[in-house]
Amino acid sequence: MVSRQRLKEITLFKDLSEEELTTIASVLSEEFYKKDTIIWEEGSPEQGMHIIDYGKVRVIKRTKEGAKQTFAVLKENNFYGELSLLDGRSHSASVEALQDTKVLILKRADMERLLQESPRTAYKIVREMTIVICEILRDMNHKFMNLANYIWE
Repeated sequence: MVSRQRLKEITLFKDLSEEELTTIASVLSEEFYKKDTIIWEEGSPEQGMHIIDYGKVRVIKRTKEGAKQTFAVLKENNFYGELSLLDGRSHSASVEALQDTKVLILKRADMERLLQESPRTAYKIVREMTIVICEILRDMNHKFMNLANYIWE
C-alpha cells in the first residue's frame, strides 16, 4: 500500500485529510514499467488514471505517415489517463516509458465507488484534475492561436 506521506506529495491529493488519504491509499494499485515499454496504445480500453511515482513517460500520437508526435513528457507526480477515467472511453493517445517508471493507478471502478461512498473526497480529486486539464486546454488554445496568427499574417 502507498504511504499517506507519499500521497501528500502528489498535487492531486494535496487537500485530502488523513482519513481521505488512507481511503485513497487502499484503492490505488502500483505498476512498474521498464524503459521503452509501451504502457498503452491509442485506442486501447480505459486502464485507469496513472500517477507517476517515479520515472518519466511520453504521451504520443502517430501521424498519418506513422511517425510519433510527442504531445507531452510527464514525470514524477504528473498523471495521465484522466480523460478515460472520467468518461470511460478508450485512450486518445499512446504512452511509453522513457525511463524505468512506477505508477500508482486509480481505476475507474474505484473512482465510481469513491463518488458513491465519499463524494467529498472524489470532488477534491476531480477538482485538482480539472485544474490541470484547464491549464492544458488554455495552453493548447494559445498555441493554436499563435499558429493561426502565423498562417494568416
